[in-house]
Amino acid sequence: MGGMIEYGKVNCAILGSRGLVAQRYLQRLINHNWLVPVSVIGSTSTIGQKISDLPWSLDEERPELPEIIVKGLGDLDTLIDSLKAEKVQIIFSAIPDSVANNIEPILAKSGFNVISHASVHRLNKNIPLIIPDVNPDELKLIQSQNFDSGSLISCPNCMVIPLSLVLKPIISELICTSIKINTKQSLSGGGRKLLDSGRKGLIIDSSIPGERESIIHELNRILSLNDYHEEFKLNFEVYCSRVSRDYGHLAEIELTFDEDVSAHKIINLWSKYSTKIQKLKLPSAPANTYTFIDSKINANSHRWVGSDSKKPSIDLCSAMSIAIGEIAVSNKKLKFKTVSENTIKGAAGSGVLLAELLLADGIIHDRNTSLNKLIF
Repeated sequence: MGGMIEYGKVNCAILGSRGLVAQRYLQRLINHNWLVPVSVIGSTSTIGQKISDLPWSLDEERPELPEIIVKGLGDLDTLIDSLKAEKVQIIFSAIPDSVANNIEPILAKSGFNVISHASVHRLNKNIPLIIPDVNPDELKLIQSQNFDSGSLISCPNCMVIPLSLVLKPIISELICTSIKINTKQSLSGGGRKLLDSGRKGLIIDSSIPGERESIIHELNRILSLNDYHEEFKLNFEVYCSRVSRDYGHLAEIELTFDEDVSAHKIINLWSKYSTKIQKLKLPSAPANTYTFIDSKINANSHRWVGSDSKKPSIDLCSAMSIAIGEIAVSNKKLKFKTVSENTIKGAAGSGVLLAELLLADGIIHDRNTSLNKLIF
C-alpha cells in the first residue's frame, strides 16, 4: 500500500488572465501543495496590472492572490528569459487558437512543459491529447516530440472529457452498435463574454458551430482501443446545443448493444473502473470517478460532485467527479444522463490533474527536493 509522494513546489505560469479557465487555474493553484503560480501572461489590456486588481470572472469569492504583475506576449524573447529566471517549468495555456498555434510550440521548444486548451492541437498526432483518468499512457508521445526538455500536451474539448469518462468503461467491455449523444452546454463553455451576455438577458444562439465535429473526432482519437492513429469506428450520432445556464454541461446518452444488457452490469462496469490517478493518490483525484445520482439530474447542483464542498480554491476534489443518473436499461439499449463542471473537470481541473500526473510519473522533476518513490 502506498502513500502520497512528497514534492518540492514546481513553478508555473498561466497564459491568460481574465478568462474563466485562466482564473480557474489561479483558483486551483493558489493553495496547491505541489504547484505554485509565479507568472501570469495576459492580453494588452491587462499588461502591467496586478492580478489582484483584475476583474474576477468566477462566482466564488476571489482567493487571496500573490503579488503577480501581468506580463505580455509582445516581446517573446524577453518573456521566455523572464519565465526561465522565475524557474517556470509548467505553462497552463488558455488562450485562443489564433495565438496558441504560433506561441505554444515556441514555448515548448524553449524548454517549458505547455498544457494547452487550444483546439488547434487536438488532432495533431504528434501532440498527446490527454484525459488523465482515461488515456494517461498516451503521454509516451512526448518522447518523440522535438522540443528538447520541453513538451506540448493538449487537453480535450470540455464536453469530450466527461463523455470519454462515462463511455470508456462500457465500450472497453461491450460491443456498441450505436451511440447517440445530445449535449446541453452552459454559457460558460463559450467563454467569459458569452456568459456575461447571457446574464444580461441578451439572446443567445443555441447552436455551437463545429462542436459536433470536434466531439466526434476527439472521442474517436481518445477512445481508440487500438493504435491512436486509427479512429475507433463507432456509430456516433451527436447533437449539441447551448442553453441558458451559467455553468455545468449535461449530456443525454443512448447506447445500443449487440446483446441484452442489465443495469446491474452497466453500473458494475462504472463502479469497478479504477484509474492510475486514484492509485497514485494525486491531489486533484476524487475518491470516486463517478457519483451516482438517485434523483433527477440537476446540472446546477450536480456539477459540484467530487467532494462535499463547493470551494475549489481549497478543495481540489470539488467538481472533479462525473455525475451519472436517470439510468434506464431496456433489452439492448442503455439511456442515462451525465453532468460535469465544464470549467473545472472539463478544463482547468483536468489540466492541473495532468500536471500532477507528469510529476508523479517523473516526466517533470521538481527542482527543490529529490523525488520520493511511491511503493505499492
